[in-house]
Amino acid sequence: MEANHSAILTELLKARGLFVTDRDDGSLNVRNPLHPHVREAVGAVNGSYLTDDGYELGEQGDEPATADRIAFLLGLPGAAGPHRAGLSAEARGDKRPAHRTRQLRQPQHNAEDPSS
Repeated sequence: MEANHSAILTELLKARGLFVTDRDDGSLNVRNPLHPHVREAVGAVNGSYLTDDGYELGEQGDEPATADRIAFLLGLPGAAGPHRAGLSAEARGDKRPAHRTRQLRQPQHNAEDPSS
């Protein structure tokens, strides 16, 4: 992995609460500290971040989104929450209203009819 991209990704992963170590081949070992057996090796090939199994996680230059995907993949609580990369709903392209409120229907009572 290119050193600068690797350092950025490492810091972003640590900021999300993941444990990161460097491997001899230049890739990273990333694990969920809450579940030590949940881990993934991540390396860069031709400008893309890949797992050892070949699953593409993102592109070099987009480390924040890649770190979010790795955190989600490793089951970090809240990893896919609305805070994603600190962007607002509009910035993420989310067309849904920010808060949906459900209108509850009130029961209708007829003052003249005691059975209702």
